Amino acid sequence: MKLTFLDKIVLGGSLWGGAILFLVVIMEPNPENLTLTVSILLSGVYTLVLYLTRGIWLNGLSKKPTINAVILGSINAAVIETLFFFTEKAFGASGVAAHPNLLIDLLMTMPWYIGMVWIFVRVQKTERFPAAIVLLLGALYELGADGIVGGVIITSLMGEPVELANFLVLLLAAAFWQFIPVYSSIVLPPAWVLETTPKGGPDEKPRLIRGFLPLIWLIPFTIYLVLFLMAISYFGG
Repeated sequence: MKLTFLDKIVLGGSLWGGAILFLVVIMEPNPENLTLTVSILLSGVYTLVLYLTRGIWLNGLSKKPTINAVILGSINAAVIETLFFFTEKAFGASGVAAHPNLLIDLLMTMPWYIGMVWIFVRVQKTERFPAAIVLLLGALYELGADGIVGGVIITSLMGEPVELANFLVLLLAAAFWQFIPVYSSIVLPPAWVLETTPKGGPDEKPRLIRGFLPLIWLIPFTIYLVLFLMAISYFGG
């Protein structure tokens, strides 16, 4: 199979992000670094398993492609979030999962995933971005949610210092590429489901700008997350 230029960027970027992960683990093999490396690797493996087994489940979901694509992406998001949670517990790490309680973790994160997936599916239904762009968009969504909202906004509101310049350089130089396998099962399988049906829009080149629409969901999600964390703090959760 011949790789396009974008395919090569995604592949090279993923390998670059993975190499940095392993280098960090070799230099500092603490529980947090081990958790991140194993969780990201397993996230990619999970997507690969879905790809290899798509002949079993894909046709069944194509009967109601739009709603099933949303459900599939949301379920996969819960799987990945749970994977990170239990990997963190297995290595005795802390601060990698959204919260040390899995139920609270899911209550914190699933509103983002469900809303983001719903918007993405509506966009992908008409635009049909190729797999490489879908994966890059997934990394971008994670950059917004975990990087900007979780890493900057929420961290700052909690009174913890954030070296913004260094943090952004790290996000763009390494973390962005590591986000590709993390979100791969959340955006790519729904795109496979939609591909089983005729395109829901005019037959023209995909409008990349529409791929940014799920980022709008970061605004209500940030408000929800702040209120949720305030409630947890108030009730001592």
